[in-house]
Amino acid sequence: MKYFLLYIKGVLMGAADLVPGVSGGTIALITGIYRELLESINEFSWEKIKLLKNGRFKEFWKLINGPFLLSLFTGAFSSILLLSRVLEWLINNEPIALWSFFLGLLTASILYLIKTEFKYNLKSLFFLLVGCVISYLITQLSVFTNELPIWYIFVAGFFGISAMILPGLSGAYILVLMGVYKKILSNVRQAQDLFFNFNQEQFIEVTSTLSVFILGIFTGVKVFSKLLSWLLNHYHQITFAFLIGLMIGALSKVWPWKNKISSMGDKDLKFDIAVLPQNFDGSSPEIEKSLILMFLGFILILVLEQNKILLKNET
Repeated sequence: MKYFLLYIKGVLMGAADLVPGVSGGTIALITGIYRELLESINEFSWEKIKLLKNGRFKEFWKLINGPFLLSLFTGAFSSILLLSRVLEWLINNEPIALWSFFLGLLTASILYLIKTEFKYNLKSLFFLLVGCVISYLITQLSVFTNELPIWYIFVAGFFGISAMILPGLSGAYILVLMGVYKKILSNVRQAQDLFFNFNQEQFIEVTSTLSVFILGIFTGVKVFSKLLSWLLNHYHQITFAFLIGLMIGALSKVWPWKNKISSMGDKDLKFDIAVLPQNFDGSSPEIEKSLILMFLGFILILVLEQNKILLKNET
């Protein structure tokens, strides 16, 4: 049961990381596995990898918290493979429903963390505000679109995964800003298609792109997890205040109703601006559907928190 719950949390993390505006780190934080995730990642080192050369696999597996990482990342990986097409379809065809669900999820997460982790003092309030401002400004940046050299794919993986493990700061949105989101999502789909219709030229192109991207991910997660672990161990209170601020600042990105406006300097450059449902330019604000999905997202957090309690009781 314990590892099945971890697998489900991994599935949710993978799904969240696919959606621009939502963070897998948020899922890890509110389901009580965030600190263990960082600590387990930090256990990877060349010294421990050397144990494999000596045939000490069991010792290596125990030191890196192997069962925990395997359950979590298997869930995340399977989610990315299975849901990439579904989420892409939802983003294009049911955006209000999708963003409403994640708005409910994110709102419940913020309220839960404020209740359990936030300390009401001037220092915490200051770092909460700093996190809000930084996260909001990032969601307002323009998208970068140019020809993408291979080294840029590595850099995108490095910063993308760094954002993915930060609650409230969407790694997928960072990839959108850097202009690589569609390319990576397309390569994931092509990799799936290669299992059924192999093409050597396409295989070389897909594997080279995804390999460099994954290398950037491994480098970024190793570097960034150490920093976050150090901050949580030495500055727990203000770090949580900052992380909650990041989540609050991201609310504008998952707001279901947005209108596109043109930039004053470039009419071809469009920006999304959050509006009230009655000011929505789309065909219908779908308020009833939106409220139902917000409620479902909110309730999901309560269910995950109950599972968190069960998980603690089993260990």
